[in-house]
Amino acid sequence: MKLTAEQAELAEAARWIARHIPPSAADPTALAVLLDADGDLLTVAYNSVETAASVAVDAHVLTPGRAAVSGKIFADIVAALPPVPVDVAGDESGVDVVGGANTFRLGLLDTAAYPALPPMPPVSGTVPGDLFATAVANVAVAVDGAVAALPELGGIRIRPETDGHLTFTATDRYRVAVQRIPWQPAGDAVTALLPGRALIDIAKTAGSADHVDLALTGKAAGIQAGRRTSVSRLLPIDKFPNADAAFPKEYTATVTCDAGELAATVKRISLLLEGDQAVELDIAHDHMTLQALRNPKATGTARIDCRLDGTDTFDVAFNPRYLLDGLAPLDGDVAIDLTTHARPALLHADINHPTYQYLVVPVRDPAKAAKT
Repeated sequence: MKLTAEQAELAEAARWIARHIPPSAADPTALAVLLDADGDLLTVAYNSVETAASVAVDAHVLTPGRAAVSGKIFADIVAALPPVPVDVAGDESGVDVVGGANTFRLGLLDTAAYPALPPMPPVSGTVPGDLFATAVANVAVAVDGAVAALPELGGIRIRPETDGHLTFTATDRYRVAVQRIPWQPAGDAVTALLPGRALIDIAKTAGSADHVDLALTGKAAGIQAGRRTSVSRLLPIDKFPNADAAFPKEYTATVTCDAGELAATVKRISLLLEGDQAVELDIAHDHMTLQALRNPKATGTARIDCRLDGTDTFDVAFNPRYLLDGLAPLDGDVAIDLTTHARPALLHADINHPTYQYLVVPVRDPAKAAKT
């Protein structure tokens, strides 16, 4: 194998593939990428039990060939090279990576033992790249990072709707994040539960693509954005929590205020919080007062304008990080639908048909809980 590629393009490709690689693994193959030079392209690929990914970059290929090397080391080396053409040459004992006056040699892993990349399944439909990236980012906050016991909570559910939309949903049992985006169906599609970490990594670069092709099948999910292709195994959809049932059927009150102002105020009050302490919202008909709940060491309040409909007053407390996560995707006014101080509250844009919804469980004040 012998080729030359532009440093910036190769570094971006190697970095994207490296994001799919776990920090450690007993099998060295699980940490390797496959370099495949053929025609006028170099394909950098990774394959694991959870996901497979590949990206092709333009290259001047003198000698076709394949080699498997450490993925993270290869990505780090190419990223550190100066912005000059990079020569990659492999033989039976190793791979040389040369950029300017810098030369590195990487040891080889057995290409015969490297698992074959699964093919992209038949395309189910197409979505704009920026909307796909936004949808994944908006629900990613509710993906449970500690998924050893319940791996399904680490997934993102993608559900095709009959009205020409896709609905993305994630939940960690304390909040549910939902985002709807339009798409163009092109074939059969099923509701699929994708591993969240892999999907989040894929979506980080999908926003720059004009469109993203999605394959939602009963066995795997494929995502193709430009020259980047990922095929993910599916998590068992029947074990995903019934997140839809968590949404109250009706609400007793709605408070509306500026999302940015509320977020900034929560951040200021959070300076008084320690550990799992919460921020409390005492809401009147035209203003709300925020304060730290149950903090004996420091006190403080902040007041912002709002509009409360459905009742004269309402008080509720939230984990500040959870509340800020829900506010982050919103511009302009946010509407918070409320039932009781102990039941889930729903955040969404103050419009008739919001595409983004965020359900969050309040923090219960023991003093109030004792009275109920």
